[in-house]
Amino acid sequence: ESSNDVLDKVVTMMKLNANFKLEINGHTDSQGDDALNLSLSEKRAAAVKNYLVAKGISADRLMAKGFGEIQPVADNSTKEGRAENRRVELKIKF
Repeated sequence: ESSNDVLDKVVTMMKLNANFKLEINGHTDSQGDDALNLSLSEKRAAAVKNYLVAKGISADRLMAKGFGEIQPVADNSTKEGRAENRRVELKIKF
């Protein structure tokens, strides 16, 4: 729910640009089991995709994928770093 405002802006952008496709990439921190982290990252990406579809964006314009813990953007040894690594990234494709 904390991301709904941002996602609503993505919906508007996607509706205004019918040629845009969106890559939705889920990520986790390194704590826990690798397989569980991969599953969690896939669920994060799928939740964003489902939200966008529910708001009227065609599913064929969206690709959701989870990467687990393999692409950190911050140091997993700190609480702050782990929080940054738990994320979903959106990439516009033309």
